[in-house]
Amino acid sequence: MSHLFTSRLRMLVVALVALAVVAMPATAAAKGGKKKDRNHDGIADKWAKKHKLGKGKGVAKKDPDADGLTNLVEFRAALNPRKADTDGDGVGDANEDGDSDSVDNANEVREKTHPAKADSDRDGIKDGREDADRDKLDNAGEDVSGNDPINPDSDDDGVKDGEEGAGQISAFDGTTLTITIFGGATLSGTVDEATSIWCDDADLWGDEWEKRAARVVATDDEYGDDEDPFADDDEDWSDEDEDWGDEEDEDWGDDAECSTDDLQVGVVVRGASLDFDEEGTFFSEVELVK
Repeated sequence: MSHLFTSRLRMLVVALVALAVVAMPATAAAKGGKKKDRNHDGIADKWAKKHKLGKGKGVAKKDPDADGLTNLVEFRAALNPRKADTDGDGVGDANEDGDSDSVDNANEVREKTHPAKADSDRDGIKDGREDADRDKLDNAGEDVSGNDPINPDSDDDGVKDGEEGAGQISAFDGTTLTITIFGGATLSGTVDEATSIWCDDADLWGDEWEKRAARVVATDDEYGDDEDPFADDDEDWSDEDEDWGDEEDEDWGDDAECSTDDLQVGVVVRGASLDFDEEGTFFSEVELVK
């Protein structure tokens, strides 16, 4: 009798353990659900607590490290809101480009695009190739040239930024290209067979730019407002693992592929992407006005 009772007890224990194992995935799934945001400011409570930001409704708009990025932006870009240079590489968080769309975080704020999403409006065009102010100079070009990405005529001279260009070629020896940005700065890097060189006719922009520009994410609220313009997104952008830098650009229609023969001193540059690796700086793309 005792032996039978012991066997039954042992079976009961095994059954309870089995039930616990079955229940564990459901518990884990519940814990892995949407992050709590009790003050509805777009920032996860756990993240706010970790960085000691408080619980008030004004938390999203604050900038404790005075780097020009609000707490909401720092959260979305997976940065430290209490360090102006999160990774300590000498480049401030405002000038970093974490989503590899050729637009730094500060300009993403100006353009009201997502700092951790290379294609904020999911239209197949990276944020850098969009034109937030419809001045025929894309957002990446505005970033490189130092123009205001939401003002079509940054210097108020009556000529749109896109018609002025981002800069012009000041030197090219067949390998190293130097572009002088309108405003004085220069960019230098190598050009090789992997560099995409495009020429576009200044007279061929027309309605196509208007159509593309209309797809840019824009709201009437400032990016740092408590009402999160990306609140409908289900994804946690700060945890995103996708490599947006490898995304293929779509066919741009009016652009024509050119060659190094077109890289002549004095030619106006509409935009350029300058990257770097262990061998130095190089141009991955150059867009000329011909």
